[in-house]
Amino acid sequence: MTDSKDQWPAALTARIAQMVKTRRGQLGMTTADLSSACDARGVPIAANTITKIEKGQRDSLKLEEAIVLAHALDLPLVALLVPLADQADIDLLPNVTTPVWEAAAWITGEDHLGEASPPGSARAVLAVFREHDVDVRTALISTREAHNRRLQARQALGSARYEQLARQADELDRMAHEDCTRLKAVRDQMRADGLHPAPLPSALDFVDSARPASADK
Repeated sequence: MTDSKDQWPAALTARIAQMVKTRRGQLGMTTADLSSACDARGVPIAANTITKIEKGQRDSLKLEEAIVLAHALDLPLVALLVPLADQADIDLLPNVTTPVWEAAAWITGEDHLGEASPPGSARAVLAVFREHDVDVRTALISTREAHNRRLQARQALGSARYEQLARQADELDRMAHEDCTRLKAVRDQMRADGLHPAPLPSALDFVDSARPASADK
């Protein structure tokens, strides 16, 4: 725990500064490069300001500065705030010291995974989006597998393996259809609840149509 509440903002800024400097070096970016990247994202930060941040000459950062630095450095914002690899515990707040993973989980909303949240609450909405992401990945994988197996069956037409590959393709088609039907239902429910599901990968564009397409198309 920090010795003084007045020291905590500087300690937080120092953690962020170290991560910025480390990540910038990993990417081979100069301070001018990072400054340009921030400016391109709509939140200008001068190169000499970045130098001051990295040298510990700034006691605090604005929220928008932290966000744009993370985005420009291709880092999850949580990785900028919580140094998972450097220490076991972190001063999340002046009077709150916690293991680094618990701090990261709290920031990302994963600290109550598996626990029921009141419908419509922020945690419940996060859970819906998280489950939607899993459904998208599942449908993408099963659709791709069904398509590939169907291609293999067509290439084996007339051979001894054709019947086996065709049966496998049929089963994978069925699984892909179920996954895509579930995904469509989830997306429809999200919209009915006033939520905005993320755009689908192009391979799953058909899911938002009235009837999921067969994976072999």
